[in-house]
Amino acid sequence: MQRLGYPARVMIVLATLLALCVHWFVQPFGKEWIWLSTVGVLIVAASLIVWRTRQLSRARRRSAHILNALGAATVDIPLNLRTRMPLVLVTGDALATLFDRSAGEKRLVFIGDGAIWLRVDRPQDLPEIALATRQWRDGQPPDGVVLSVAPALHADADALAQRLRVARQSLADASRIVSARLPGYVAVYQRLTSLAPRDANVAREWHCASASAPLVDAERFEAVIRNAEDNACRHADSRYASVHAAALASIVGWTQRVVIDTLTDSRQPASPWALHGAGWIDCGPASDAAKPWELHVQTQTRIAPASVDATPAPWPLPQQLIASMPRRIVTSPRMAAFAHAIGIVALAAGAAFLGAGRHNAQLLERIKTHLDRYASIAPDHDAARRDALQAVVADRDELDRYNRTGVPLRLSFGLYHGAQLSPALNAAIASYQPPPPPPTVVTLDSMSLFDSGKTELKPGSTRALVAAVELIKAHPGKRIIVAGHTDDVGSAAANLLLSNARAAALRDWLIDASGIPATQFAVQGYGDTRPIAANDTPSGRAKNRRVEITLVPDTTNNAN
Repeated sequence: MQRLGYPARVMIVLATLLALCVHWFVQPFGKEWIWLSTVGVLIVAASLIVWRTRQLSRARRRSAHILNALGAATVDIPLNLRTRMPLVLVTGDALATLFDRSAGEKRLVFIGDGAIWLRVDRPQDLPEIALATRQWRDGQPPDGVVLSVAPALHADADALAQRLRVARQSLADASRIVSARLPGYVAVYQRLTSLAPRDANVAREWHCASASAPLVDAERFEAVIRNAEDNACRHADSRYASVHAAALASIVGWTQRVVIDTLTDSRQPASPWALHGAGWIDCGPASDAAKPWELHVQTQTRIAPASVDATPAPWPLPQQLIASMPRRIVTSPRMAAFAHAIGIVALAAGAAFLGAGRHNAQLLERIKTHLDRYASIAPDHDAARRDALQAVVADRDELDRYNRTGVPLRLSFGLYHGAQLSPALNAAIASYQPPPPPPTVVTLDSMSLFDSGKTELKPGSTRALVAAVELIKAHPGKRIIVAGHTDDVGSAAANLLLSNARAAALRDWLIDASGIPATQFAVQGYGDTRPIAANDTPSGRAKNRRVEITLVPDTTNNAN
């Protein structure tokens, strides 16, 4: 039974929905390009889902035979146990000799003591197989990768180095695709001597150096050599022990220089191997003096090693090499997804709070700016004051609407403080006093009331004054200002006296006709000082010869 593993696509959908909700309803980054950004988010999310789906499908399709083999080999292992049991990918040389236990039978999985060994014929397949096994193990990546190296199967050290670089790049890709740095191990299968030990099992013993942390120096390899030398001293009568110790020291040094340096050199483009161990065994294919390690021995000693026969299959897997393999904390992918979902929701909430705080700050700043602008305009600038008042009224209406229908999400989350500005807005609106209406002016043609140069009303002129009397009676309580004007014909002094006398004559008639007390009237003569048209034409001079009756509020009575 295979579990679903980490629900990456569900997490992408969740993150996308939360991002769009925050963007549309809270708008932490403004309304500009909101549709374009929405389309961009949807395209990115769809691309990630399609990419992830194809990645998993391709990995499952290409690794189907391996997953089927894993399922068949572990059918008796409880589901929870197989996620805790180490799973090691084995790639490199002579895999058939390691896994196939009988002729004609190709085995992909071997269940050893405390580990599941999985065969990977091509190092390039490591990323996809690692991804597929992670899904098979309920989200847990492989515990390590063992690189099998049989020097005698390679023509020379350069050809071997090229294969090692491919393995290095493949492990780097596998670590990246499963989001975990996979521990790497090197298992060297090399016949060290043609001599046979007294105990046949001695030749199949591993000489290992491994640790739960990556190896950073060669001291652990020196310990392998010292152990072999101590064993040779304990068995001084055994020629095999002494030859084996010398050969082991040589193959360890060769492995460090040719194999391990290639896998861990930081100057190479691919990420270095996280090398947790290396092991050597006097077991391997047939070898002669023309093979890479033997050529190294000849260079060092001037002695050509003797040809050796291949070790009969199957060769042992390096169980001792992974004995100190680092143990990962097993976490269910659903629990990891739940934790990630909480983190995504927290990020969305943080963005929402950030946006709400920003919008509330903008609202308060806008309202305060409108209040300050209204307060700074003098009452005699009524047009500008009314424009500023409209903005204040709009702000008050907006806050009232929020109070009635609820605060929108972009201002909520406990950050809304607009209600505290409502009293200030209402006070500013109530303080507005419209300016008094302009005085009512009635203009009368002097020529229709007076003869030229005269100050007595002409007979029959009262008909033109009836409308003025009715207007005065319709506005009781207002002061009546009677002003006389002339053209510029004649002297200014004479014109001034004439305009004043005509205004006085009209006032006297209005008092008699309306019955309004004389105290409500005022007389003013302006002569030719306030023309309303040019005096260089007859029509202009006719317009300037006029008497104006102005009705203005009586400020004295109003004050009382």
